Amino acid sequence: MAAEDSFITALKIHKRWADFYSMVSIILIVLLLSGASLLADMTAADAATRTGMMVVIASVIIVVCIWQAAAMVTARVHQLLLQQPDRTNIRS
Repeated sequence: MAAEDSFITALKIHKRWADFYSMVSIILIVLLLSGASLLADMTAADAATRTGMMVVIASVIIVVCIWQAAAMVTARVHQLLLQQPDRTNIRS
């Protein structure tokens, strides 16, 4: 039970920064897409160009998944480091 509690605590810590960077990524990509869409409307871009811009939306999902996965991995590593026995008092 203590291992689960320490993992949940580590997960909350690392999930917080992953959520922050996910939101920053989403905001930057939405701003980029909005600007590109506005530019495409102003220049009367063809369908292929607009399709390419929409493919960029897939990068939003990929970037967010990467940030969330990084948080999960970091939380697990954090838990493993906390579970290591204290070796400072070991005498050779």
